[in-house]
Amino acid sequence: MANGARLETGWGSRRYDVWLLRIILSCLCKLVRWLLTFTRFERLMGELVSESDGPIHRITLNIPARRNAITPAHARGLAQAIEQVEEAGDARVILLSGAGGHFCAGLDLHWLRAMGPKPTVSDLQHGLSDFQSAIIAIVRCPVPVLAVVQGTAAGFGFDLTLACDMRLAASSATFTSAFSRVGLVPDGGSTFTLPRLVGVGRSLRMLMTNETIDAREALAIGMVEEVIDDANLEAGVRRTVNALLESAASSIRSIKRLLRAPEVGALEQALSSEGAAQLQALQGPEFRMRLEAFAARSAARGQGA
Repeated sequence: MANGARLETGWGSRRYDVWLLRIILSCLCKLVRWLLTFTRFERLMGELVSESDGPIHRITLNIPARRNAITPAHARGLAQAIEQVEEAGDARVILLSGAGGHFCAGLDLHWLRAMGPKPTVSDLQHGLSDFQSAIIAIVRCPVPVLAVVQGTAAGFGFDLTLACDMRLAASSATFTSAFSRVGLVPDGGSTFTLPRLVGVGRSLRMLMTNETIDAREALAIGMVEEVIDDANLEAGVRRTVNALLESAASSIRSIKRLLRAPEVGALEQALSSEGAAQLQALQGPEFRMRLEAFAARSAARGQGA
């Protein structure tokens, strides 16, 4: 009987074959999941380029086909890239820019629509947390983070520029909140950061009416520090960077901490309030209607949805 039992459960038996098949399928599933994760990671790394150039660290949003519109994964990757620069301790300035002549068109609505008509509250909360992590990373980073803005800075891209320590705008740059146009509210801290730069009245006008302003007007109202012709953008940015590098590194870090540390608590509170309001808006019928209209326009242009 003992030999028979071993035979029933040994090589070639039905029970053994089923067990072995389950093990193989489990391993294959794990391999497929790993390959999918690795593929997404490789794509993300190509779409978020982080490179060191001595004391200068450049982080570039590299999704030019969509004017660098980003997903929560990109935002989380941006936060991690900034934190890694901080941990390495070599950089004295970070330059944040976008590829293809645009800074960032905000949230990639194609990603949001792919979540279906009724995304879970948990998925939306995780997405909002990822986006807001990038804002906090910029403000908390001990070295200056400079936004180098060409072309479009809209939605969350607009919020990103406002979170940075300085904004150097190319003459082609345009700025717009755009959230209320699609039935949403700011979620990257601009209800806090924008009034500190341009005042409450102008902030309400920009956020409520989706006003688009060009680089010259942004300079006039104090939203950017400098406007540089696109043809001379690299040289103009380098002048500001060199001025920072000529100052003592310890002084630069201390000055940023003294100026920005008092903001952190209030900014985090603003982000929390914005997140709660955005979560409600994302589940509202007006946003879904406007999202479908966006998908229809995209399909009409041959971009798909």
